[in-house]
Amino acid sequence: MTTSINIIQPDDWHVHFREDEMLKVVTKYSARVNRRCIAMPNTSTPITSSNQAINYKKLIESNSHSLNFEALIPCYLTDNLNIDDFIYALQNKIFIGGKLYPTNATTNSQYGVNDIKKIYNIFEIMEKENSVLLIHGELNRDDVDIFDREKYFIDEELYQIRNTFKNLRIVLEHVSSDYGVDFVNSNQNIAGTITPHHMLLTKNDVFKNEEINPHHYCMPVVKNEKDLLSLRKAACFDNKNFFLGTDSAPHHTSDKVQYKSLKPGIFSSPCSIELYATIFEEENALENLERFSSINGPKFYGLEINEEYLHLSRKNFDLPDYTEEGNVRVKNFFSDKKINWNVS
Repeated sequence: MTTSINIIQPDDWHVHFREDEMLKVVTKYSARVNRRCIAMPNTSTPITSSNQAINYKKLIESNSHSLNFEALIPCYLTDNLNIDDFIYALQNKIFIGGKLYPTNATTNSQYGVNDIKKIYNIFEIMEKENSVLLIHGELNRDDVDIFDREKYFIDEELYQIRNTFKNLRIVLEHVSSDYGVDFVNSNQNIAGTITPHHMLLTKNDVFKNEEINPHHYCMPVVKNEKDLLSLRKAACFDNKNFFLGTDSAPHHTSDKVQYKSLKPGIFSSPCSIELYATIFEEENALENLERFSSINGPKFYGLEINEEYLHLSRKNFDLPDYTEEGNVRVKNFFSDKKINWNVS
């Protein structure tokens, strides 16, 4: 039995740091293991300009408790961007790319895009600048079941984007379905991030007896065992096109309650790489963890692979139920389950 592993220091290509006191509390948990993180721009006032991105980057890095941690910021895409500023920010590496949120698909996505064709001019710019389009790939419509939103978005929007902009690099974020895995694997210039919770939970862990487990509720929702197994296979074995993106998304426990305004999001940063190591060990694929966590992401984004290493030991990880500091109280994902690995 393997008792310790060394991997190139990982990056998290999809994480939410939020704002204000929440940001000050949660940032250090991602920075404890990752060299870089893509910080999602769906703050209460979305990050749509170069100045906002510069200020948000500084704020995150100053609260990371690390000298060498880097926050990468994508632009929150809207149909009324300042195009000159957007191009300037791409050319000067202020934006790592652009993030597409279909309207009302997830937290703070009310500023997103209702008619995606209205921003095809932005995709054209991104293709020309060799930038990356990050997509929350769900179609939020009354006639679409919550478990089918990813499939419908792929069929009705993503195929057309792919066929129109063949050289545009695209990341389908937090792939949650067997259908999404197949799409990523069958298209050029497409990659996907995979979260730990989509490889650990099914809908039975969220929806049971007409009640919701609020701390397992996320967008996109977790799905069936078939989807979970497909995601595990994609991450652990066929992982050339997939890489680590936790979608760690903290909310105050007061916002994670069972009523109509229940906020989606799972906070996994305190145990992120430990969860991935546990999953890869369960799949007898520990030798492939480094490629998924530390190599595929920078290669796709055209960045240098990290030089430092991270050491993990096979021992139980004692994770508290909550992260609590000041006025912040957030439920830690998987605190009630066994985690077999720990960062030394």
